[in-house]
Amino acid sequence: MQTATPIVKHLVLVGGGHSHLAVLKRLGMRPVQGLAVTLISRDINTPYSGSLPGLIAGIYEHDDIHIDLRPLAQFAGVRIIQEEITEIDLVNKRIALLSRPAMDFDILSLNIGSNPDGDLIPGALRHATGIKPISEFLLKWREIFDAAVSSLKNQDTGFTLVIVGGGPASVELAFSVQVSIHRQLGISLMEKSKLKIQIISADDDVLKSHNQAVRNFTRSELKQRGIELVVNSLVTEFKTNTVICENGVEYSADAIVFATGAKIPRWPADCGLSITADGFIEVNNHLQSTSHEFVFAAGDAATIKGANRPKSGVYAVRQGKPLAENLIRFATARNLKTYRPQQHALALMSMGDKKAIASRNNLFFKGSWVWHLKHRIDTAFLKKYSELPVMSAPLNLAKGLVDKQVEEQLSAHALRCAGCGAKVAGNVLEEVLQQLPDNQSADVLSSHTSIEDASMIKMENGQVLLQSVDQLKAFTNDVWLFAKIATNHCLSDIYAMGATPHSALAVVGLPFATKKYAKSQLKELMLACSETLQENECELIGGHSAESSELHFGLCVNGFIEEEKILSKGGLREGDSLILTKPLGTGTLLASDMRYRASHRNITGAFQHMAISNKLAVECLIQHNAKACTDVTGFGLAGHLAEMLSEDNVSVELWLDDIPAMDGALESLQAGTLSSLHQDNKLASEIISAHVTSMINPRYELLFDPQTAGGLLVGIPKANTKKCLRQLRKNGYMLATEIGQVTLTGGEQPCIILK
Repeated sequence: MQTATPIVKHLVLVGGGHSHLAVLKRLGMRPVQGLAVTLISRDINTPYSGSLPGLIAGIYEHDDIHIDLRPLAQFAGVRIIQEEITEIDLVNKRIALLSRPAMDFDILSLNIGSNPDGDLIPGALRHATGIKPISEFLLKWREIFDAAVSSLKNQDTGFTLVIVGGGPASVELAFSVQVSIHRQLGISLMEKSKLKIQIISADDDVLKSHNQAVRNFTRSELKQRGIELVVNSLVTEFKTNTVICENGVEYSADAIVFATGAKIPRWPADCGLSITADGFIEVNNHLQSTSHEFVFAAGDAATIKGANRPKSGVYAVRQGKPLAENLIRFATARNLKTYRPQQHALALMSMGDKKAIASRNNLFFKGSWVWHLKHRIDTAFLKKYSELPVMSAPLNLAKGLVDKQVEEQLSAHALRCAGCGAKVAGNVLEEVLQQLPDNQSADVLSSHTSIEDASMIKMENGQVLLQSVDQLKAFTNDVWLFAKIATNHCLSDIYAMGATPHSALAVVGLPFATKKYAKSQLKELMLACSETLQENECELIGGHSAESSELHFGLCVNGFIEEEKILSKGGLREGDSLILTKPLGTGTLLASDMRYRASHRNITGAFQHMAISNKLAVECLIQHNAKACTDVTGFGLAGHLAEMLSEDNVSVELWLDDIPAMDGALESLQAGTLSSLHQDNKLASEIISAHVTSMINPRYELLFDPQTAGGLLVGIPKANTKKCLRQLRKNGYMLATEIGQVTLTGGEQPCIILK
């Protein structure tokens, strides 16, 4: 009986703006069964624009004002892709991506924000910096800050910053920059300095969209702080360190920032969406495109027909809830809800010094209490999308089937890991394999109890056929990335024995879905697999596919090698150096990702390591006279090292502090986030000799962390170590490290001595 919910529609969210945050949260709290959702965004750490002035002023740190979209997407069960869109085909409902296959969709939602129009003023893109995108502005801000401080420390020089635009962004930036630089120079806010800040506005006043009381106070405050306001001056051109106005006046500047004339990218118009006269996506009061009913848009990129509102973060935030509701209603064929944006919104503008201005219609307030109000509102918004509940995995057992103790044990393991964290425990596997009959064929050089990474069959031509099979449960809902990593993982057993992969058969378990969606997933999966196989000079020659409750992918891989050239797990020699080609930590990081605790930066870093093939590594190791080798995967470093030691009762010193770890892995282990297989892997500690100080070392638990697409663990002659490591790092294995040495062979029992 088919029990899995089929995927029948695909919703694609483009952009990680404020409105889409609410969509993701809603999907996490109340999933829509049968709806697949993908988020495509250039930036994964999305900034909250309302807190940017606080960051500039030094009140907040970078992470304080950014929301990591990855945990939120994981919480929502949404696939997240960091990519650039090159084209959207609304006729065939297909999105073209810069470096991936095109993606089909049924429903599209756009929350792409807006940026200052760099084409509006000649020279803007070359000689000035836009206030958005915020990620790019922050990089430039660091350069401006360092240059200003360096120049101002020299009493003979000054520094001039020109800000073009008379809106809230310009005013907040001017206040915040002054506070930040003065603090760095060790002078008071009102103290005179050679820092010159100018705001140039084409209007006859500053903050034209606000009431007169706000404008009067702002002008007064700017003057009191020594910030010059230039009005009625339309900027017509930027040149190197120069701002040119229509009236012929030129202003010299050491740095120029512009916050004028918002615009969106060209592709919404190019793909045929209805665009307003001022260049934004036209939507109705359902936040639905007026030209294409299956397209929705919100935030700065959209303008509601008949209800135009300022391009402000507060409106984008408020549109999030109705957008989420209507996307779900449209997907489930229900009537859409009307959204009526408020006529006036509360505007809170930072003054940089933990004071703020409040403005709403004709109301005006100022002072420290306003800043504290703003701080509470901003912080609450960020926490709403950063502090996520971990949903428990239900057991769905009939009452009375198990006693309380067994139920507790099962509950503790209900949230199972994927990748190699989902392998059967080594001791369970060994016990079963020991009960199987021995091989009888003379040409079969290995058996089911062999510790080698691949089976060995002697061919008539004298070569040995190596065969291995691996299958992984998906550890990410990014099908393309999963397929590339899984393919490299499956090839690794062949590489670990010193051979070159020749051919492969694919095994696919595809989640139940409509024909259209299943075809799309399978195509993406197999294209990624084929591309990776080609990079490894391996040919896909067939395979098998079937429906499955979850996405699985694996390969049966063939390789050929001369028998005397095989790298076995045994064969370590006294004095050999132990080299590990990749860092450890995929198990705990993937487990953390499942619990919405992993940062995008750390998971991306882990994926980058996992996506590196072991091809160039083994070529280098053979060149430097390696004899004993294995790949580090599901049983962890300790488990796989134990296999290398068992045949000849080898003892090794393992230098715990030298074992490389992926970014975030040690922190994740210290937080108690363990992969499903971790505790079973810890049985390898029976052969570990360690002082108590080693056992409390954060890297101790790293020994038992299951790896997916891990590196190679190899013994090479000590004399070759330095040259080998240099070549490995040149080949892209930047964290390849000598982690120990062989101290004894032929002892009473195998032993790992931690140092």
